[in-house]
Amino acid sequence: MKDYLKSSLFRQITREEAERMLECSKSQVREYAAGSVIFGEEDRSRYLYLLLDGKVQIAKHLPSGKRNLLFQIHELEVFGECFSVAGDEYCWYEAVAVKTSKVLVLPSQFVYGFCGNACEHHRMLVRNLLDIEARNNLQMTKKLHIITNTTLRQKIALWLMDNSLDQKQVIMDMNREELADYLGVTRPSLSRTMMELQKMGLIKVDGCKVWIMDMEELGKIMEDE
Repeated sequence: MKDYLKSSLFRQITREEAERMLECSKSQVREYAAGSVIFGEEDRSRYLYLLLDGKVQIAKHLPSGKRNLLFQIHELEVFGECFSVAGDEYCWYEAVAVKTSKVLVLPSQFVYGFCGNACEHHRMLVRNLLDIEARNNLQMTKKLHIITNTTLRQKIALWLMDNSLDQKQVIMDMNREELADYLGVTRPSLSRTMMELQKMGLIKVDGCKVWIMDMEELGKIMEDE
């Protein structure tokens, strides 16, 4: 299990200060089995979550029955932050443990409320959380930019370019079914289009790795279609 102090949520906070806050807030470490729902679309969340171990997916179920994968949560990342201060609003999406996961659960009433002591490390926690919310909003903006493209080729091309390492390689942390859900398409359509891009010499698919063979031509897809 990862040390929670390595999370950006506890940046510039000492272990002693963090332990004092966790004890004061009565925060808990909870374990969720694979497939367990941490919070559902019709829940009213009163907590902030920090993933210590495992993997969590944030998804929305559409009226058609289709599942739209919004994004994935990795170890030491925060989730549920927007609903923890939304009053009586429903969560709108669900958080599901992909595999056995351990989560630090912090009551939002403590996180966003200051006692008479108004501790500086508590203020730092809130500042860190605001930074995290800004990054998460940027992540959602990027996804909107990707999925609002007209063609599947454009969606895949933009996703690859956005996630490429040193302009050459993308290591996928999602399987084909999950990536299809993320892009809002079917898995067969995704696989077929990726194979088309490979035949065009633009990419090379090797398991969970995708090599970008011609970044310039891949970028032209955004302009030509």
